[in-house]
Amino acid sequence: MSKSNKKFRSLGVNAALNAIKSGLSVIFPLITYPYAFRILHAEGMGKINYATSIVSYFSMIAALGITTYAVREGAKIRDDRENFTKFSNQIFTFNLITTIVAYVLLGLFLAVFDSFQSYSGLIWLLSLSIAFTTLGVEWINTIYEDYLFITIRSIFTHVISLVLLFVFVRDADDYYWYAGLTVLTNAIICITNWVYCRRYTRLKVVKQLEMGKHIRPIFTLFANSVATSIYVSADTTMLGWFAGDYYVGIYSIAVKIYNVAKQMLVALYSVTISRISFYIGQGDTESVRKTYTSMLSNITLLLLPASVGLISISREVILFMGGNEYMEAVPTLQILSISLVGAIFGGAVTYCLNIPLGRERVNVIATICSAVINIGLNLVLIPIFKQNGAAVTTAISEFFVFLFCVFSFKEFKNYVDLKLWARNGLQAIIGCGLILLISAGVRAVFSNTWIILILIICLSVLAYGVELLLFKNELVYSILRKMKIMKK
Repeated sequence: MSKSNKKFRSLGVNAALNAIKSGLSVIFPLITYPYAFRILHAEGMGKINYATSIVSYFSMIAALGITTYAVREGAKIRDDRENFTKFSNQIFTFNLITTIVAYVLLGLFLAVFDSFQSYSGLIWLLSLSIAFTTLGVEWINTIYEDYLFITIRSIFTHVISLVLLFVFVRDADDYYWYAGLTVLTNAIICITNWVYCRRYTRLKVVKQLEMGKHIRPIFTLFANSVATSIYVSADTTMLGWFAGDYYVGIYSIAVKIYNVAKQMLVALYSVTISRISFYIGQGDTESVRKTYTSMLSNITLLLLPASVGLISISREVILFMGGNEYMEAVPTLQILSISLVGAIFGGAVTYCLNIPLGRERVNVIATICSAVINIGLNLVLIPIFKQNGAAVTTAISEFFVFLFCVFSFKEFKNYVDLKLWARNGLQAIIGCGLILLISAGVRAVFSNTWIILILIICLSVLAYGVELLLFKNELVYSILRKMKIMKK
């Protein structure tokens, strides 16, 4: 193993920092989402989410797969300051060009399609995030695994956004202010990143891009982003076409909760992408296998119970987040909770293995097929089942990508200890059974929404923790060992 590895913060610390950041991404939405959904109502939230879905397509054009490519290739040369500076300047310059192209196309789009004129102001406001994301160069922090800075910055931006939300969003017509706060968050990230990343490199616009060696993998990753964006954003866009702002608003509360849970779980594998890319660059297959197996096992232990738990408390969560106005979103959230399993396992394969190994073409094929399936099913299901139809197509699309990538990867077993993964999976399934029993028992005794919510969460966590201890699960024991060290 390379000596330079000694300089890297451990994956355990990175995961802990990322968990703190993701935890904040749960705590703050628990405060902001219930407030926003009640103040802006389904119509207002529907407008914001519909406009956001339009902007996402042009944001994808600006991104062009550049960030993923930058992390993969940059991680391989991060110890070579001269080559990394040259590489980062080329990527940054190319990203500026694609961002300008994206804005030109957005202007043409709004000029040609009159039906979007009523949303144009909101779309232009939200589109500012495209520029801030490009200038924010978050990929540099990811390459150097600087999750401490990312966590501190996250705390700061969340606090600022929370205060401004209560100041400026006061009635149903303040959805422009709410959208503006989203942009402000990206602006803060952009400014702080631009200053902070100077410790790693000095970014500037360069003339020699050497795109001959970059363009093919970037466009391959872009094709993957296009297909992914279609099956992720098409649901909201098509729901707006067929059903209107109200049902987009109903769908959006379920999607917000789903995304919060998804973001927490993505944190478990996102910290390994740069490290796995580094090991692959060093030809250290054994370290890749060890790192990937550990990550996949930990994901399984948390993902399956989290999915089942969210299904069991969907009604209470919707009531807490939006009130009775959004009760139609309960089955929608339950369907998306199932989708969570496919999404996280799919991400663990597509981002943590396929991309570092240069198998992005497999991702492209999987996501293109998934996008075609998604659109076809949306055309049939959304007119009939509204937001629930959109949720079903999302679940099918997520599972298709995961299964396609696994079954097309003959060497998959070379990068994961299947016995260890299966053992953790069995323990997770037993935990799911315990959660369902606890949920049924609590509901049979209590009727108060808050008591049900609190008891199911607390008892489920306790029972699952005890179960893992009885099975002497390595993840739990490693956490306990670290806690004892901290006490000393």
